Amino acid sequence: MSAKAISEATGKRILNNALSKVPVFSPCKFVSVSEENFDKDGLLTENNGWVSSSKLVVKPDQLIKRRGKLGLIKVNVDYPGVKQWLGEMMLKEIKVSNNNN
Repeated sequence: MSAKAISEATGKRILNNALSKVPVFSPCKFVSVSEENFDKDGLLTENNGWVSSSKLVVKPDQLIKRRGKLGLIKVNVDYPGVKQWLGEMMLKEIKVSNNNN
């Protein structure tokens, strides 16, 4: 267990860098979305054009436990579905309780 919590994107970057010289390693593909690049189709750049032709998973990259139970994960969705889901969920307030239920 790490001494300090890290985000999922940071963890994937660390793994990609550490394992990049392993011949059979396939790097984790991910794109970080912010309010600034969401409306401008910032996801579709030459480096990540794969988002338009792949099934995707979308979730907040925040240190929130039980994201699935809170409805904060969308799986096996295409790019238009991601944009729709992000439009509905981005900047929406979600109550995250501190109990173990």
